[in-house]
Amino acid sequence: MKLKQLPEELSTVDLLIMLLLRFPEIFTINCNLPESKFKLSFMLKNIPEDARYGKFRKTFADAVKAYIELSKLDAVVPTLSRKAIDSWILLQVTWKKENISFEEVNLINTIIWNEFKNDLIFDTRVEESLGKETSFKEDFIEYLLSRKNENNEENLFAFREAGKVYVFDK
Repeated sequence: MKLKQLPEELSTVDLLIMLLLRFPEIFTINCNLPESKFKLSFMLKNIPEDARYGKFRKTFADAVKAYIELSKLDAVVPTLSRKAIDSWILLQVTWKKENISFEEVNLINTIIWNEFKNDLIFDTRVEESLGKETSFKEDFIEYLLSRKNENNEENLFAFREAGKVYVFDK
């Protein structure tokens, strides 16, 4: 049994696990390397009325455009979609690009948290089990995001359930 993982063995699976641990608000992550797509999902316990959702979409687009402009990135604004599941809403943010940064994930998470903090469903056990120290996790996530994955055939789906993170290759 191998207890330590070498840096060259770190993978997209490690990245998805660390993102779910760092951001308990994220419901699922889909990382589709062949299509250069990265999708974050958030679960809301109440369906926002159309006016509120419309205002949120504008705020979301303005904030992301400002980030792209200030960062001098050649990038497109991620798409935002919602899907009703009974009385809940699955809010999805999709990037169509090869790599994303920790700042982009953090920005999206913060925008969604600011608008829907009372409606967001998230795992409170993550902070209890890992403590409040996040700088190591953030540095590790940034390291994993910056690595070019040799296996561009991965299409991974990650989610959290009952305090555990599961990652599947689709």
